[in-house]
This record gives sequence, structure tokens and C-alpha cells, in this order.
Amino acid sequence: MDMSQYLGIFLDEAREHLQNLNDQLMTLEEHSDDSELLNSIFRSAHTLKGSSGQMGFNNMMELTHTMENVFDALRNKKITASADMVDVLFEGLDHLAAMIDSIEQSGSDARDVAETKKQLEALTGKKDTSKSETVKSSNDGAMKQQNDPQAHFLKLEDYEKAYVKQALDQNLKVYEIQVTLNKDCVLKAARAYMIANALEEEGTILATRPATEAIEKEEFDQKLVYLAAVACDEQKLKHKIETISEVAALDVSSISEIEEQRAPQKQQTVATEKKRDQTSRTSAAAVKKPVAVAKTLRVNLDRIDQLMNLFEELMIDRGRLERVASDNHHSDLSDTVEKIKRVTNQMQETLLNLRMEPIEQVFNRFPRLVRSLSKELNKKVNFVVKGGDTELDRTVIEELGDPLMHMIRNSMDHGIELPAVREAKGKNPEGTLTLAAYYNGNQVIVEIKDDGAGINREKVLDKAIEKNVVTEEEARTMTENQIDHLLFASGFSTADKISDISGRGVGLDVVESKIQSLNGTVEVVSAPDQGTTFTVKLPMTLSIINALLVQTGEEVYAVPITSITETALKRQVKTFTIHDQTVMDYRESVIPLVSLADYFAVPDRKTDKREGSENRGAVVILSHGDKKVALTADQLLGYQDVVVKPLGKYLEKVPGFSGTTILGDGRAALIIDCQRLIETNKTIKERA
Repeated sequence: MDMSQYLGIFLDEAREHLQNLNDQLMTLEEHSDDSELLNSIFRSAHTLKGSSGQMGFNNMMELTHTMENVFDALRNKKITASADMVDVLFEGLDHLAAMIDSIEQSGSDARDVAETKKQLEALTGKKDTSKSETVKSSNDGAMKQQNDPQAHFLKLEDYEKAYVKQALDQNLKVYEIQVTLNKDCVLKAARAYMIANALEEEGTILATRPATEAIEKEEFDQKLVYLAAVACDEQKLKHKIETISEVAALDVSSISEIEEQRAPQKQQTVATEKKRDQTSRTSAAAVKKPVAVAKTLRVNLDRIDQLMNLFEELMIDRGRLERVASDNHHSDLSDTVEKIKRVTNQMQETLLNLRMEPIEQVFNRFPRLVRSLSKELNKKVNFVVKGGDTELDRTVIEELGDPLMHMIRNSMDHGIELPAVREAKGKNPEGTLTLAAYYNGNQVIVEIKDDGAGINREKVLDKAIEKNVVTEEEARTMTENQIDHLLFASGFSTADKISDISGRGVGLDVVESKIQSLNGTVEVVSAPDQGTTFTVKLPMTLSIINALLVQTGEEVYAVPITSITETALKRQVKTFTIHDQTVMDYRESVIPLVSLADYFAVPDRKTDKREGSENRGAVVILSHGDKKVALTADQLLGYQDVVVKPLGKYLEKVPGFSGTTILGDGRAALIIDCQRLIETNKTIKERA
């Protein structure tokens, strides 16, 4: 049987079991006597072993079987959990994760795990005898044939009998297939789907018990009954189903055998008959249909991206319709466009939700990291995770792991003190590191907070001067926030020596560049002996954003609303010049004033020479962290949802722009990279 068609299901299921094992092993050290926990761990390992063996990945199956022996010894209290044991088990999980990735990329689970298997076998003092024994025990336990004289055969409705007669007239063989799934089967509907597919390869499913809808919702215990008309013999049919994992028992009977054993059942009570009649009627609509998919439909991500691209084109056309309706002042057209706008807004929300994934997918990888670093650094740390159900665009999720890892490593190494040092300061010897996520408007905030020593600003300045990040003159005028932000400078590190954890000056530099590439910001706030908090602000999606359209000359630009602090008329602000730089007075401080026309060298811009023309136009105040810049434009056109399109490989390195969008009149408008624009003016210091 070709199992490649089930590879996607296997990989998804294997990753779910692997994540479950990772999560539960974290609590095993402290709760080694929790029988429910141990049983759950054992079930995940047992299912992973069975499914990998079923798919033909024997190396993965053997390693999982060896780990399963350890879990079995733990739950039977033959051994007790220890930190060293958990380390070896985590090493095994790392190998399994690497195998899953290798299977996805190359279809092979080849990997040298001999040393890890020896360590696992040493934990139980029992050598894993052989591959054949593993396969035999798995298959014998899962595939024994059931010959229960009390088996509940199908009671056929008249129309089902007609289908059976029609199949027999066509020289097809009709079988009743009774399947019992393992009690610890996790995805029962998926297994039912695989069984149905196997039967459909040989013929047609005439009926199921329970009904298709109940199978889809997993509203059954372990037993399934199929009535199928096929061309193959009984042995081949059995073989096809036996190759499916998590099948505990199987019985295949021909329709003639069913009729013979059904005769005594005619004396059943009326109540039982009514109950069966109801079940039969429920499944009427399912005749000649295979068992449907599970509650969750797995869709290729490329299809979602394609659907999103089509919707983006629809959004562009909607903008054009709005422009036409506005120019023609046609009431019926305006009403229709308004309805289209409401519907597309609902579509937009639905489609964006399809791309959203819980951030716990990233958070789940860090408890192990904190545990490992705690042991390596000889520190006691209570790691707290909050807001794992907060959702982000999957594009952001995929890129968020590395930045968070670097900030957590920084907090562990530089923030939280050694237990003895904490006790000397009157603190709890166990430090607390909190990773939290929550919504704030149309942004998601991620915080990494520790209760450690805080940032040693004097040491930071000394290192910055030593590494020529800033001059001594600049250092004397820097604020606390500016000093803290030096941690993100390229090549900067305060570590006294280079180690596997820190000292190379590439950690937080990577954090800021990566977060900025996601149109986000990162800030750091610290207090001596109270701790440090890294705050990351991210947009919920990168595909459609709300932007302010501004015009300079004949050019229109889009300014992301997330970067805008406020807007004003140019005549309302006070401007003057400092060191050849035009600045403006803004709330008791001075910020740079940048003309879009000059900054982007807008061509063919007509200069207004009328009196007072220098005060015409508008000002947009942008902010990034604690830095601010004011942009001047000829006019503000209003806010609009815009579809972000990439610039392409020829223009992607052009500074000042993060993308482009299509306006309602068909023109392209460049989206301003506000962070880059602000950074180009970072030498202008805020003054009172």
C-alpha cells in the first residue's frame, strides 16, 4: 500500500505528539509520581512509535520504542525520574524532531542515534532486543482478529438491501468490516478517513455505523462498522486495513455470513429496533460516500496565499470603484459600492484570521531553553509564560523565534543574578523571567521581563566608547533610554569573556534588525536591581495595513498609521534652523522637520511663490521608540486600507520605502519606511 498520500497527516500528527512530549517532560522532574502525566507521556510515545512504523520509518520507530521503555518503567515505578534522565529524554526528542524535518525534506529518517539509544537503555538496564520484536509486539497487540459472538452486525434498511443486491448482481463482493480503534487513539476521525480511503480504493462504501456526521465529529467510542462492495477478496481487504496504525481489532464478514447470524436477532425488542432504525435513517445521506474528513480541514498554505493575493486584487478594484462612485455622484452606484465595501471588510477579517496562528507555537520552544541555560549558568529561574493564545500573522510567527531567543538568553545571562548574589541583595534566590503577549489596538505586544540586576549603564557606556560605538562627547549628553538602546548596536556586548551564551555581540543587534524587517519596534526599560523589560511591538498582519495617504507635487505616498503620532497644519507649527537642519518646536522639545519633496527629490514639483506659501501644507509627526521626526507634505488625502506589495528584487534595497500599493485610480503609491526615515535623522538630539 502506498503510504505517501498520508505523509502530510503523519508529519502533522508526529509534531503534535512531539510537542506534547516536550511540554510534559518539563514537569516530569517535579511531578514524577503523577500517574496521569506519565500515562499521557507513554500514550504519545506509543502512538508515535506505531505511526512511524506504519509509515516505514523504522529508525524513528526504534528510537521511540526505546524511549517508550523508559516511560513504561517510570509509570510502573521501576525507576524514578531525575534531571539527568530528563536530559537524555530531551536529547531523544531532539533526534526525533530532526528526523521529522528530514522526512519532510528528503523522505528519509536516517540519523545516527546509537549513542542516545545506549543512554536510554542504561536508564532501564534493559537492552532493546531487536527491530523484529518491536514490530511484532506492535502489530500483534494492535492487529489481533476479533471473533466476538456478540458482535453487532448492521441492520440494513430497504434501500441499503437494494444496493447490496445491485452490487451482488454485478459480481462484486459485499463485506461488513468491523474496526475497533485503540483506546488511546488521538485522531479517531483521521483514522476513520484513512480506513474509508483504503476501502474506496477497492470499491464503494454502502453504509457506515455510526453515521458519517457522527464520525466527522468523533462522536463514537472506538468501534466503526462499514458495509462495502469491493472486487477484491477478504484477505486483501484485511491486509489493507491492518496496515493502518492504531487499529486494535478487525473483523471482516461476507454478506452471506451476516444474513446467517442475523436470523436470531429478529426477536429483538421494539425499542432496540427503533434505535437501530433511527441510526440507519441518519446515515441515509452518506450512502456511497466515504467517511469525511476530521473537524479540522488541513489546507496547503500556498492555497491560502493564493486566495489572499486574489482578495488583494479585489481590494484594489474596490478602491477604484469608490473613486468612480465619488467622481460621478451616482446614488445607486454609491450604495452598491458601500455594500461591496462592507462585504469585503468582512472577507478581509475572515481571510486575515485564516493566516493567524497562536503565538504559543513560538513560546513552546523556550521552557527547554530556560531549563538548559539555568543548569549551564547555575541559576534558579521560574519561567512564566502568559498570553500564548494571542494570534499573529503566520509570516510574523515564522520570523519571531530567533529575536525572542536572543532576548531570553540576554536576560538569563546578564539580567538574573546567581542565587547567592540575589540572597545578599535580599531577593528570592530564584529569579523570575516572564514571557507575555497581549493585544494593544491593531498591534501585538510581546514582553520579556526579568527581576534581575538591571542594566549597568556605566559599564554600557564604557564598552560603547571602547568599541567606538559612541564618542565621549556623545556619551555625556545621552539619556538613560539612549544608553539602554546601545545594547542593540552592531557588535556590542558587555560580556567580559566570550562563551556559548554571549560575548560575540551579535544577539540583540539581530533582534532589532529582524523586528524592524517585520515593521515592528523593540524597546528596553531597566531599573537597577529591579530588572529589565524588553518590549516588542508587532503589527498583527503584514499584508493589508491602514495608512495615511499624503501628496507632494504629483506624487502620492502611504504612511503606515502605526508610525504616526499626530498630524497638524504647517501654519500651526513653529520652525527654525539648527546646524543647517530645519527643526520644529514640538511639545517642549525640538524634532527634525523633513520635507518629503526634498527627501525623495520629487521631480517636476511646482513651487508656489505666493506670499505665505511656505506655511501651506501639512505636517505628519512620526515616532519610532523615543525618536520623532516631522514630515511635511503638500496635502493629506485621508486614511485608507492599502494592500502591501513588495518592491521586487530590483528596488528592494532602495532606502526609504518598505513596499508599494495600488491606489483607486490605478496609480502606484510607495509606502514610506518610517523607521529608516527616522534613523537617518538620529544625529539630531532632542533638546528642551
